[in-house]
Amino acid sequence: MKCDSCKIWLIIVAVLSVSFIIAYQFVEPPPPDEIRIATGRKGGGYHTFAVEYQKRLKAEEFQLNIQPTAGSIEVLKQLKSGEVSVGIVQGGTGKAVPSEGLQSLGSLFYEPIWVFYRKALSVEYLFDLRGKRIAVGEEGSGTRPIAVQLLQDNQVMPDNSHFFGLSSKEAAQQLATGKIDAAFFVMSPQSKIILELLINQEFELFNFKRHLAYSSRYSFLTDVKIGEGMIDLEKNIPGEDKTLLAATASLVARDDLHDDIVYLLLNTVIQVHKAGGMLEKEGQFPSTQFIEFPMNQNAHHYLEQGPSWLQSIFPLWLASALDRLKIMLIPLIAIFIPLLKGAFPLYRWSIRFKIFRWYGILREIDSKIDGTAEFETIQAEIQRMKSLQKELIGQVSVPLSYMGEFYGLRMHIQLVLKRLEERQQDLSCSHAPKAVKV
Repeated sequence: MKCDSCKIWLIIVAVLSVSFIIAYQFVEPPPPDEIRIATGRKGGGYHTFAVEYQKRLKAEEFQLNIQPTAGSIEVLKQLKSGEVSVGIVQGGTGKAVPSEGLQSLGSLFYEPIWVFYRKALSVEYLFDLRGKRIAVGEEGSGTRPIAVQLLQDNQVMPDNSHFFGLSSKEAAQQLATGKIDAAFFVMSPQSKIILELLINQEFELFNFKRHLAYSSRYSFLTDVKIGEGMIDLEKNIPGEDKTLLAATASLVARDDLHDDIVYLLLNTVIQVHKAGGMLEKEGQFPSTQFIEFPMNQNAHHYLEQGPSWLQSIFPLWLASALDRLKIMLIPLIAIFIPLLKGAFPLYRWSIRFKIFRWYGILREIDSKIDGTAEFETIQAEIQRMKSLQKELIGQVSVPLSYMGEFYGLRMHIQLVLKRLEERQQDLSCSHAPKAVKV
């Protein structure tokens, strides 16, 4: 009976093993151990943040390769072509490149739109720049599309004004030398270029009075306040409160990016950006707001609900592996439960079947005892019964619920064995030589 139990469990293990192999064919392949991210120029804010991501991901044994570019437009082009898997993209550039196949993993931080103009000019609204020489950002940069869009909203066009495609450094230099009248910059308040322009008394920072009109029109824009002395308290820079428009930098990915890489990147950017900055409150970013591209559903859930139960208690690589294997649990559970339920009835049936087999042998022998006249046949049946008795005694794994039948069978074997021995004695007497009378 113990052997029967082993056979049943071997069948269950074999079925589960085959099911495991079949289910494994549907498990998502493991994620790659490296990807490429596109940023702005070396030394810029985007590149600096990417270097910090790279450093933190290296501790997770994941390689993030950085691809510097001229700006957000070029980043988007490289994303579309598949040269990179993710990129840091400035808000307001989404319409420059078709968005099919691209998704947002969340916005990261504010990037104020700085418009500096020479103080000699009288500029209260952007339409006052009509006819002026304006630096709108170089080709491929994120500054250019947003600057051109805001100017066009105010009927400032290339046919009635002079647009210059200059880098931020070149725009600052030409503004200082008087070669241009105004310049657009989209960058961090801590930027050296911004600080130098704020200090220079020849320039004035544009104040967006109609910030609500712009932010209600464009989902990627919001307003930020640069208070008096906020940049440099000691030098009181700026000298008065200013309201600026701000785009948001976002992490954009191809829609074929592996889900586990999405979680790994978000875990990293949360560590980097959750503390906030001069313009951002603690915990405000990363965010699902101020995005231009469709939000990745896994990223949305992660940012809104936090990490999953597995991700909260296991290292990310282990949680990722367990999450990929969960698809195997459904078919395995579906097969295991019926097998488990059927194992015990099958085991009970195997025990009862063996008992019935023994009783079958017992009945066969018992029915022949009285009709057997050969002494040798009775001896053979006695040996057969003793072998059966030894086999039965060797069955030590009988369930308690069957012990009554087990001991009843042993008693019946003993009873038939006694009948055989009696029959043997009768035949022995009948074959013994009779005494001769003298």
